Amino acid sequence: MINTLNEINKMAKECPKEFIKACNDEYIRNITDIAKRIEQDDDIKIVAIAGPSGSGKTTTAHILQDRLEALGETTAVVSLDDFYLPTDKLPILPDGSTDIESVNSLDVSLIKECFDDIIESGKTNLPHYDFKTKSSIRNAKILDIGSRGIVIVEGLHAMNPLIADLVPRKNILKIYISVNRSVDDDNGVQMLSSRQIRLIRRVLRDDRFRGATATETLHLWNNVIDGERKYLYCFKDYADIKLVTFHPYELGVYRERFGKMRSSVNKNAPCYDYFIKTANALERFSAIDSALVPGDSLVREFIGDLDL
Repeated sequence: MINTLNEINKMAKECPKEFIKACNDEYIRNITDIAKRIEQDDDIKIVAIAGPSGSGKTTTAHILQDRLEALGETTAVVSLDDFYLPTDKLPILPDGSTDIESVNSLDVSLIKECFDDIIESGKTNLPHYDFKTKSSIRNAKILDIGSRGIVIVEGLHAMNPLIADLVPRKNILKIYISVNRSVDDDNGVQMLSSRQIRLIRRVLRDDRFRGATATETLHLWNNVIDGERKYLYCFKDYADIKLVTFHPYELGVYRERFGKMRSSVNKNAPCYDYFIKTANALERFSAIDSALVPGDSLVREFIGDLDL
C-alpha cells in the first residue's frame, strides 16, 4: 500500500482508473477472506464492526453483507446509530451539551432485546434514528433473517463490553476497522495523519448526508476524539480481526470538495487551525475525478453519488 505524496500523485496522474481499481479490489479481497471465515463457523450469529468516526463502518458492513450473501448466507446490517436515545434522555456533558459519543447515549436494554431475538429466532423489531430531525422511532422496521441468518452490527460501540457481552462469545465475531495510515511527503515528513484523513471523511459525509456544515462538524470534533479515547481504543485489542480502510487514491477525490469548504468555515470554530492545516496538505495531492469512483467503493460513503 503506497502512502507517500509522490507515489500517490504519480498514480493519480498516470493511471487513475487502474489506481482506483487496485485499491478497491484489494479491500474487497480482504473482506472476502473475512466472509469465508464467517461462513465456515456456524456458531457466529452477530458480526460486530467497530471503529472510530470516518473509518468506513457502514460501507464495510454492506460489502461484507454482499460477500456473505454470495456465499449463500442470509444477512442483515444493523447500525447502532439507530439505537440512540431520544434527545431528552441523552447524557449531559459538563458544559451542558448532550454527549452523543457516550455508550450511554444508546438504548442498551433495547439492543439486548433485539440481540436476544436475533439469536433465538432471527427475527426482531428495529428502531430508526433520524439525524436531521434528531428523533427516534422505536418499531420502525422488522428484521427477519431466519434462525440461521447473520446480523452485521456496525457502530462506534459495537465492541464495547456493554454491547458485545450481550452476546455469547461463540456467537459473535469482532472486527475493528480504522484508516490506520498516515501519508508522508517525499522527505518522510508526515503530511496527513490517520486522524486528519478521518476528519476529511467526516466533514464531507456530514455535509452530504447529515445536513451539517463543516463548522458544525468542527464544533463536535473534540468530543468525537474524546469519545473514541474513552469508549473505543481501550477495547480495540479485543477484536478478532483488524482491518485497514485507507484507500490511497481517496485523497485526490476529496481535494476539491474539501477545499471548497474552506471559505465557509467559521474562523472561530474549534479546531479551525487543524482544519486549515489539513486542507493545505490535501491541496498538494493531484485531483481525481470522482466520477471514476465505483458506486460500491468505500469512498462513496463520504462523497455520495453526486459528482463535482
